[in-house]
Amino acid sequence: MPGVSVPNSNVPSWRTVACYFTQRSFPFTDLFEKMSPGVCAGYLRRVQENVIPSIRKLLDHFRRNGSLVVYTAVGTETRDGRDLACWARALDEAGMNLLGTRIHPPVGDPSWQIDPALEPGPEDIVVNKLSAGTFATTDLAKQLRNRGVENVVITGVVTDVCVSTTAREAADRDFRVVVVSDACTTFSERLHQANLETLQVFGWIRQADEVVRLTQKARSISG
Repeated sequence: MPGVSVPNSNVPSWRTVACYFTQRSFPFTDLFEKMSPGVCAGYLRRVQENVIPSIRKLLDHFRRNGSLVVYTAVGTETRDGRDLACWARALDEAGMNLLGTRIHPPVGDPSWQIDPALEPGPEDIVVNKLSAGTFATTDLAKQLRNRGVENVVITGVVTDVCVSTTAREAADRDFRVVVVSDACTTFSERLHQANLETLQVFGWIRQADEVVRLTQKARSISG
């Protein structure tokens, strides 16, 4: 799901993705392929060709500027999924019925780890959440405020679930939100675009190159 990188007090923050949302042959994509054959091909192509390269570009930019990077993943801490939100438990049940396995891995499982192409650095934070949004089941808001963060830049998958919910939660907690349009996606391009349109109520929609350019400009003015 989405991950979050967090910059300094007046610079953005963001989120990234666990392996089972970005690679083939994990229960998450297997389940949706089973329910809607062919749906995963375009999704996984966009993840590899657009989302991961855009996130890497932002990672490099924010790290060079000393910004905090926060990754998020979704995994059960009880190993049986009882601690997950009801919608996630329902996906697990569907996985058991259609695939014979749960969808959400336990924390620490290889499929729970961040995609190797976006590997966390030693200064980065990895947060496990039990819900679609990051803020509802973590202390992330407190961690950001303790660091003086006011703006968050959000990326990851999928646009209509974890990215969208986290963006709304962040805005409701008085963070200024930027969602990076080419650094997130979902199973349908139409659904991706529709969610980006609704998120304009809660913040700004920008491409990765725009975020880099705008934050560089803000730093040159303030510094």
